[in-house]
Amino acid sequence: MRLAVFGGTGRVGRRVVEYARAAGHEVVTLVREPGGLADAPGLAAIPGDVLSADDVARVLDGADAVISALGSPSVDRPGTILSGGMRNITGVMRRLGIRRVLAVAGSGVLDAPEGGLRHDRADFPATFRAISEEHAGTWAALRTSRLDWTLACCPTLVAGVRTGQYLEAADVMPPGGRDEIAHEDVADFLLREMTAHQYPMRRVGITY
Repeated sequence: MRLAVFGGTGRVGRRVVEYARAAGHEVVTLVREPGGLADAPGLAAIPGDVLSADDVARVLDGADAVISALGSPSVDRPGTILSGGMRNITGVMRRLGIRRVLAVAGSGVLDAPEGGLRHDRADFPATFRAISEEHAGTWAALRTSRLDWTLACCPTLVAGVRTGQYLEAADVMPPGGRDEIAHEDVADFLLREMTAHQYPMRRVGITY
């Protein structure tokens, strides 16, 4: 499979690239700066900007599926790279006839037990409100895209190891889970779900 990866130099994205290549996939990834990732067998790194539709199209050309692990420059000033980038990605995908896309967001865009979203709750940390709104923009771009999407929604991301063992639930945070998950297991989930297709057009809360 030819897999297009966005955010391939980030904490989750690097693992996606690593695990995808180990599984025998051909990977093409967009990098902000030349040298961010070096070309290697099974890997092509294309310099560009996800906010440029032309750059996105160069990465998506010939792709069978797409994974976005885009990150933001900061939590309190996230800009529009996540929402704008996803609008570009989904727009070019529709034009090229590519259907399957997976992305990463924070757990604030999951449903709260009492209704509404988790980031609407009074006790949601103010520090993360701006980035969670930007994650909501990613979700909006996906759910209006008419594509086959899945959005992995994560609590605190930590360094760890790939276990392949985690809790998951559609649209909510799994009850009784911890407030963390390793980058490695987020990447594991994305690659597994890419073909398992258990959560089409759904947000998925994942944690330990």
